[in-house]
Amino acid sequence: MTKNSRSRILSPNSRISSGRIIVYVLQAIGLWQWAEDRRQYERNRNLQRLQRLYGLLLHLPLTFTFILLMLTAALLAHDLEETSGVLYMLLTELALVVKILNIWRQGSSAWLYMDELAHEALYSLRQESERLQWQSELRSFDIIAYSYTLTSIGVVVFACVGVLLTATDIYVLPFDYYVPFEWRHPRNYWYAWSYCSVSMMMTCISNVMLDMIFCYFMFHLSLLYKLIGWRLAALRRSRADNGVGGRGDKDGVHCEMREIFQLHMNVKRLTTQCESLVSLPVLAQIILSAFILCFSGYRLQRMHIMENIGIFLSTIQFVSVMTLQIFLPCYYGNAVTANSNALTNDIFNSDWTGFDMRSRKFMIFYMELLKRPATLKAGGFFQVGLPIFAKRLEIIYRKIQRFIPKGEGCRISWSMPHKEEVVLKQEMYESDTAYGANPNTALKISSVKVSGQLKAKS
Repeated sequence: MTKNSRSRILSPNSRISSGRIIVYVLQAIGLWQWAEDRRQYERNRNLQRLQRLYGLLLHLPLTFTFILLMLTAALLAHDLEETSGVLYMLLTELALVVKILNIWRQGSSAWLYMDELAHEALYSLRQESERLQWQSELRSFDIIAYSYTLTSIGVVVFACVGVLLTATDIYVLPFDYYVPFEWRHPRNYWYAWSYCSVSMMMTCISNVMLDMIFCYFMFHLSLLYKLIGWRLAALRRSRADNGVGGRGDKDGVHCEMREIFQLHMNVKRLTTQCESLVSLPVLAQIILSAFILCFSGYRLQRMHIMENIGIFLSTIQFVSVMTLQIFLPCYYGNAVTANSNALTNDIFNSDWTGFDMRSRKFMIFYMELLKRPATLKAGGFFQVGLPIFAKRLEIIYRKIQRFIPKGEGCRISWSMPHKEEVVLKQEMYESDTAYGANPNTALKISSVKVSGQLKAKS
């Protein structure tokens, strides 16, 4: 192996290339430490204070203020349909608040965790085969991360552009929130629309990047357990190639086993650190996800599709993204348990019975430690894995069924609104606002009145 190829294999940045891209985005939006190395991190405390001030100045007027306005709109709602139109997105934003406060509170721990993954010598890739397998796993994570990010951003883009495709005399915001001025006006509407679009894009990027950094913590941890398995398999291949009987070979096997054991102890410690970093955000996401998808299902069930197909497509995308938002941490948390549990199979598949007595005793002791695989728990309540994801979907399905009355079925309408209906909506909206009705609900109230009048005429 040449010197250039060996330095390329041992490069710390190549081990965390996927996570480093996420970190750069988090630094740009004020959710990650700006220090580049441990020396700068330990000596320059003013840089950390500046980063926190930058994050507050960026998220206070956009993220937190916008969430407060959405909460106000939910409290002022008059019926379940209007409430569901706000709550399905408000609950997502509340989960984001938990993630932001968690990353700010544990920002130092998260930075040190990522720094150890990048620079710890025990985690370096020694063989070309390890590097190739590692890069293959990173590419699969990149595909998932890019797909999830683009789909999430597409939800905001579809919603913001879709409302502009409505009739010129009907004003609709991409996402419902309380506006302290009369926004159903040709000029004021653009102020409300612009603030909603910018704020939602900021919260979307923050939410997605925090989701992916937490998933990357678990993904890299599962890769380290895979690395231990690769080292055990390589140890078996080394025994088969070198033969039995040489004392140097026996000492080499024992030294390799001690290094693997030390690596495993470090990874077990990282498992505890990873659990403390992702426990609270994953718990909040899984608990709130059931209500988010239920309100989204109710909103879809009451929606007239052809009246505003942009909102319909953005809602479908939102439901897909929310399902992924639950699935991804469960999937990578399950990968940690599965890969740590597979180490026992790697040992049994090796030719460990052919080792000397000292090495066999060490291997038996090591197998005793593997009887309990590593697990990640969300808030100490339940294990993060695919079983909890399946359980969540079952609960969500049952709750959505309760929203739909028996015998009514799905009420999604594909019909275009009649011209007479559009005229009546506009007239009754103007009359309702003239007599002091809430502008945010006047259009929906007029829709109910119009449907009653049209039925009476028929």
